[in-house]
Amino acid sequence: MFKKIFNKKINWQEIKDSGKAFPKPKISIVKMESENGEISTAWINIGYKDYAYKEFCETLGVLTVDFEDMNDLDYGEIQEYLETELNKACISHLISRIPTEDGIEMLFYFEDQDLIQEKLEKLYSSKNLLFDFGCSLQLDSGWETIEHMMETYG
Repeated sequence: MFKKIFNKKINWQEIKDSGKAFPKPKISIVKMESENGEISTAWINIGYKDYAYKEFCETLGVLTVDFEDMNDLDYGEIQEYLETELNKACISHLISRIPTEDGIEMLFYFEDQDLIQEKLEKLYSSKNLLFDFGCSLQLDSGWETIEHMMETYG
């Protein structure tokens, strides 16, 4: 909005340097029921609902970890590890953590697809890999994938 009002180009590097690349977390806890009737909870960071810098983080990453691959780690430990490691490569926005029939799914938006792909490959091929995971990356410049989620729970 400010960019349009003042017709001023946003300097992403200045935003990152100022610490404003991440919105204030605002977590919404969502109760879910699986096809077999099991109740679980997901969380969604609705602090991203009106995120002003989507244009700088257009790569959607869907990371999955199956129960059998968690190696006795809990959801929080897996999330913290991935969030920390991926942010070492580039700005990595964790949007949600959703339980699935087989494990968990985490949605991220990344600043740089090449850097994040390289980091994921490095993590996956590490001799000290803490857990097995899957990941798909795709361009989602308008963050359309999470639009319904943000409108519903935000």
